[in-house]
Amino acid sequence: MKLSPSSVRKIVFLAVAVLQSCASANFSREFENSSLRFSRLTSMPSSRAYMGYCSNGQTTFVIGGESRTGESFDNILSFNTKSNSWNEVTPVHISAEKNINSAISSGSMFLFNGTKGQLNSPLSPIDINVREVAYNNRVPKVDNVSINPQPLFKAGISEYKGYIYLYGGMVDHETYSNTLYRFNAKKKEWKQMAHLPKQMITQGQIIDNKLYVFGGQNDKPIDEIYMYNIKVDRWVKVGKLPEPIVDAAITSYKHHIILFSNEQVFVYDTHKGSLMRFQTNIGALKGMGATISNNNLIIFGGIKINNSGKEVFSSAVYKLDIFKIIS
Repeated sequence: MKLSPSSVRKIVFLAVAVLQSCASANFSREFENSSLRFSRLTSMPSSRAYMGYCSNGQTTFVIGGESRTGESFDNILSFNTKSNSWNEVTPVHISAEKNINSAISSGSMFLFNGTKGQLNSPLSPIDINVREVAYNNRVPKVDNVSINPQPLFKAGISEYKGYIYLYGGMVDHETYSNTLYRFNAKKKEWKQMAHLPKQMITQGQIIDNKLYVFGGQNDKPIDEIYMYNIKVDRWVKVGKLPEPIVDAAITSYKHHIILFSNEQVFVYDTHKGSLMRFQTNIGALKGMGATISNNNLIIFGGIKINNSGKEVFSSAVYKLDIFKIIS
């Protein structure tokens, strides 16, 4: 019996998926005990955590977030790494929220989700509006351009070629989500894609038509790496982390995905399927942000635990030459 070309493609894909599902990330111990020394830059104008963040490659943006008093910010900050200076994107003001998902696509910034609740009530009503921020305008402005089909708390977000992908997160105090939605930044249209392998909060980045998500949590911490192939709309497990990564800031540079979590930097090479882990001089943070700007890895904000066990909101900004961790 002669198989059709479409049948052959399906068989090949399934065989590859089976092989990948049995694989583990090639964890390199070469750099496991190496310590990266970040330098300090100008601090943010105010301490904040659980903010939205994104970069256009040159400028880092910080959106909303929670203050040390438990209130939320309603502004958007921009950070120029070359001049080492912070500015406010004015006259733009948003709803005062934390846990905003943000991404730059098709020349604009888009904001999703976001809550007003304090740390002890994180699942207050979630913003259903999709906001487009025209930050490049002579007079920047913000407009509501769509309604989110499934507002979620702590969803993951990734942008690729004019599309923004939102995935995972929490629906309510007890229910984790496994949905994946794609938003067309130009047409302002939504499409639901293949479900995640698990209901979970997770973080990811897209490289070469593939979305990689790392760890996260549902009822327990997660240590797996999953890959979503955009072209065929399917998920497969591609590896395992050396430890669960629950609260991470994530960014990418070329074919490398960089995570900061629990005082450590993890670098995943999507071409090799390899993972490196470095210690840092930053200390433990949660609710921080991370971007790549002007070939530097920038880590900022978040909450530290001091020597007496008290949570302290941070305004610190750290910088590392990206070429110190990738080749």
